[in-house]
Amino acid sequence: MKYDAISEKLNNVAMDGFAEEEYGSCQEEGFWSALIITENLFGIIQEDDQGFVDYVTYDTEREARNQWAQRVKDWESYFSKVECPECGECIPDDDAVMHYHAGTVISI
Repeated sequence: MKYDAISEKLNNVAMDGFAEEEYGSCQEEGFWSALIITENLFGIIQEDDQGFVDYVTYDTEREARNQWAQRVKDWESYFSKVECPECGECIPDDDAVMHYHAGTVISI
């Protein structure tokens, strides 16, 4: 966790509604994150459901956007799962999900 002038600036930009992009919700996913692009600051800030804030800054806008895109891809992969009605196990959500139970295939 970092709290300093940079995290304060990133948070202020995000809270003023000027985040380039946002992802998550402390109530739903357990975290909130935002991509911040300003004239001289490129970063990603993240807050968890306990209010702890962390951030990372980048040297270039392109680097920040690339890292953001990778994070979003990872988050979407993690959060796009469905719960099996038989066992409650979370499994990837895609069009061809087949889940096995004691030799029985359950299509979800």
